[in-house]
Amino acid sequence: MKKYLFVFIFVLILILPLFAFLGFSEEEYEIISTNFAGYDIARYVSGDKYSCAMLLNPGEELHDYSPSISDIEKILNCKIFIYIGGESDSEWVENDILPDIDKNKTKVINMMEIIKEKGKIIDEESPESAELDEEEVEEDEHIWTSIENEKILVEEIGNIISELDLNNKDHCLSLKNDFIDKLDELDNSIKNLLANSSKNLIIFADRFPILYFVKEYNLEYDAAFKGCDSSKDASITTIEKLTKKVEDNNISVIFTIELSESNIANTIIENCKNDGYILKNLTFYTMHNVSKDNYKKGLTYVDFMNLNIESLKEALM
Repeated sequence: MKKYLFVFIFVLILILPLFAFLGFSEEEYEIISTNFAGYDIARYVSGDKYSCAMLLNPGEELHDYSPSISDIEKILNCKIFIYIGGESDSEWVENDILPDIDKNKTKVINMMEIIKEKGKIIDEESPESAELDEEEVEEDEHIWTSIENEKILVEEIGNIISELDLNNKDHCLSLKNDFIDKLDELDNSIKNLLANSSKNLIIFADRFPILYFVKEYNLEYDAAFKGCDSSKDASITTIEKLTKKVEDNNISVIFTIELSESNIANTIIENCKNDGYILKNLTFYTMHNVSKDNYKKGLTYVDFMNLNIESLKEALM
């Protein structure tokens, strides 16, 4: 009996990868993006006309990602491939994807190249309370956190998607224009909020991938780290500086980004000596990636920005 059980397990181990391969071979996508921001534009503009996919699993960190053989095969067989073009994905895309891609079959979209041509790229900068960073200054890749940049990306990517099939062109262009209208509404909502707010400072007890956002709306900020710094623990000095800034400016809300462990925020809340109100930790959605729950709910860029607006109302009033 033990012998037969051993043979069964051995055969199962051998055939499971085959089933996985067969499952993948049946799964084809017309448009693939490395991260959520590009995926969200593609699925909105496509409507129900084209299948779209995000390479990252929801909740996964793009900076730690490297493509599997099946991921590469997906990209080589799609019609449109969208990537950021920044430090988180450009190295493996340029080394593992671009040399083998058939440009007559697959249109490659580099989002940062679009913004360099049509919008504005800014460099990462170290927040006041963060540890000094002696590494080489890099371009900030979180271009979509600027609504003006997002509009450019929607316009350019939307036009490319609309050319996939002339039968679907008008449908996709209509959805593209609808997306841009929604972005204009978001922009107006943020401007109205800031025009009536009593504060202009936001504190991030976390990494800070929304430099484009604060620059666009002239917000003051401080944070534990710059950009998407890979550090997980802030220094005692950084935490003390942020805590003092919270106390000195009567800050009632500190922010962390989605998928954060919030350890730094919890430490600041525990040590803050302000009386008369409760210091809260709220999420600011940066949309590099999203949680599994929010992915299942189908939340969009517009949904996340509206959630950010509600949090900013609480933080700045």
